[in-house]
Amino acid sequence: MDSMINENKISCLFLEVVCNFYENDMKAKKFGTDTDLYHSEIHMLEFIKENRGLNISGIARKLDITRGAVSQTIKRLEDKGFICKEPYRDTSCRFSIKLTEKGEIAYSNHKKYHEQYNIKIAEILKNSTAEEKNFLYQFLKKFKGKI
Repeated sequence: MDSMINENKISCLFLEVVCNFYENDMKAKKFGTDTDLYHSEIHMLEFIKENRGLNISGIARKLDITRGAVSQTIKRLEDKGFICKEPYRDTSCRFSIKLTEKGEIAYSNHKKYHEQYNIKIAEILKNSTAEEKNFLYQFLKKFKGKI
C-alpha cells in the first residue's frame, strides 16, 4: 500500500467518488420504460409505492416538503403515465395516488438499480474484516453528520 496516503488524498478520492455518483444518479433514466425519469420523480414513485393510499397532503407531510413540490412532481408523473389518481370511496373530492403498470415497471427496475450497488459494495468488502467494515461505516456516518 502507498505509504504516502494522507488525509488530503483520501479527501480528494472520496469527493471524486461522491461527485461521480451524484452526476450518474442525477441523470434521467428510463428504468425499463420508454420515458425518462429524473431523480426526484423515481424517488416519488418509490415513496408512493411504499406508502399506499396517501393523497398529496399526506405525501407532503410524510416527506416534509411543500404540497406545491409534491403536486408538481405528481403532475409530471401522471402526464408521463407512471401514476394515476383514484377517488377515495367515501368522497369524490379527494384522491389517492397509485402506480400504473408503467410505474410498477419503473419501481421494480429502480430497486434492481439499487441492488446493483449493494452487489458491488458486497464484492469490494467480501474480504474485509468486521473491524474494517465497522471503521468504514463509522467514517461514513460521521461524514454524513458533518454535511
